[in-house]
Amino acid sequence: MEQQDASSIAQNNLTGLATVHGANEQNKLLHKLSDQSSPMKTDLQINVNKDIYSEEEMRNFTKRGIISLIGGVILHIELGTFYVWGSISPYVCAWMREKDKDVTLNFMAIIFPILGIITMSVLSFGIKIAEKIGFKVTIGIGSFTIALAFLIISFIQHIGGFIAVYCIMVGISGGLLYMLPIICGWRYFPNRRGLVSGMTIGGYGFGSFIFNFVCKAVANPNNLKPSVIEVEDGKDVKYFDSEVGDKVPLMLQVLAASYFGLGIIATIMVRYPAEIDPDKMLATLEAEEKKKRKEGAPAPPPPVLPAHKECVEIKRGMKHPSFVLLQLIVLMSCTFGMLISNCYKYYGLELGIDDATLTATGSVAGVMNGSSRFFWATLTDKTSYKFTFTIISILNLITTAILPYNKDGIGYLLLIAVVYLAEGGLLATYPVICAKIYGKKIGGLMYGFMFFFVGVANMIGYILYAFARKKIKWEGVFWICFALNVIGIILGLVLKEVGYDWRDQAVIDAEKEKEKELQNKGQLAAFQN
Repeated sequence: MEQQDASSIAQNNLTGLATVHGANEQNKLLHKLSDQSSPMKTDLQINVNKDIYSEEEMRNFTKRGIISLIGGVILHIELGTFYVWGSISPYVCAWMREKDKDVTLNFMAIIFPILGIITMSVLSFGIKIAEKIGFKVTIGIGSFTIALAFLIISFIQHIGGFIAVYCIMVGISGGLLYMLPIICGWRYFPNRRGLVSGMTIGGYGFGSFIFNFVCKAVANPNNLKPSVIEVEDGKDVKYFDSEVGDKVPLMLQVLAASYFGLGIIATIMVRYPAEIDPDKMLATLEAEEKKKRKEGAPAPPPPVLPAHKECVEIKRGMKHPSFVLLQLIVLMSCTFGMLISNCYKYYGLELGIDDATLTATGSVAGVMNGSSRFFWATLTDKTSYKFTFTIISILNLITTAILPYNKDGIGYLLLIAVVYLAEGGLLATYPVICAKIYGKKIGGLMYGFMFFFVGVANMIGYILYAFARKKIKWEGVFWICFALNVIGIILGLVLKEVGYDWRDQAVIDAEKEKEKELQNKGQLAAFQN
């Protein structure tokens, strides 16, 4: 039953992405699929004469929805392992160097962008799989796979096998599970999409906040500083010694056990409410809206864009100049944040900042990333994408300009927190602008392309760290990121935010010709009179 009814939402998988972070908070109605065979068709169909749910039924839905929402937060705490890598990679490097001295920090930095590209490449497929085999089954298998991956890599003795298991098992599972609790929450609370997604994804940041401290407590409880010095490319590079490296397998096993427990809880709590009739829920919410609305108060905005402002063809959307602009904006604006997410600990260790401070830095930054997304998306709704994007980009400009000259641990913590704050904002505003430009029908798919390019930006950040840094040092890398953000601001200002007409050009030309004829007739009639 769950699998069959799930199609009413699951078929809308990529479309749903376009409202992940509040872009649809103004929308008081849930889109109803008019064509079950196409995930891109979301025409609204409301039967105003349909029965509505009773207050008791709505209270029950609310209770179950809250339980599912909490489960979704717990699941995202597990998925937040994505950002944990930036904290644990120096420990893992020390462990692997006991077996292979060719393993360097420079080499380890490639793991994060690989993980990111894999995760972001499969983001849109999770709902399809859940539709086939059930949401609970998918969540259970995916969360167990993440835990199993950490258990397996705790026994691997070769860096190649470590990378393969870690990136493939954790990356694929994390990408497939990302949207599932959000979709379930939207089914319970269709008029609170931004709140649901904002709270759920907030767990993503809290995952790194919690497990950064856990990993440090296990692997480096005495807050040792890197003491093994190796000369690489003419420079001294410091590594943790075996006292830290020998504890890494236990650290990975603790993570495996923790993720296994979180996965069980999330699987039990997250539930797709197949019993909710979308049509009936729409009618109920509409009735409640009318009941609560004060006399003379303005009506809520229309739930969908006018037909001619909805892009319904993916090919047309990809051929439009806006598509190229959006991808360039991602590359220009996200590269700095991805670089810092991957390498903030490497750079901090080079500055001589102790491991405890760096662990706190990553944890605070993770919270800033996750908890800020709802704020940024709401700000975009109330102002504009250009306004919010410009503010975020200015924050990045400030941090890139200050970072090369900061040597203080507390100052470093604050600066990295701002970087993560801005990065969370970028990831929150991308789906909003896609919904504004392309509409809800293919906006989610276009956001999927943007999300993939976040992975590409991650890889560019790695290239800057692994290659450019050797020649121009960190200062040069940060100033390159400064220049990229300046270009991003310019592109954001050039981008047309609203007012697109996605009809065939022939239709537009015919309509303009008709308007001219009517104007000419009107002028002739006025002249004759």
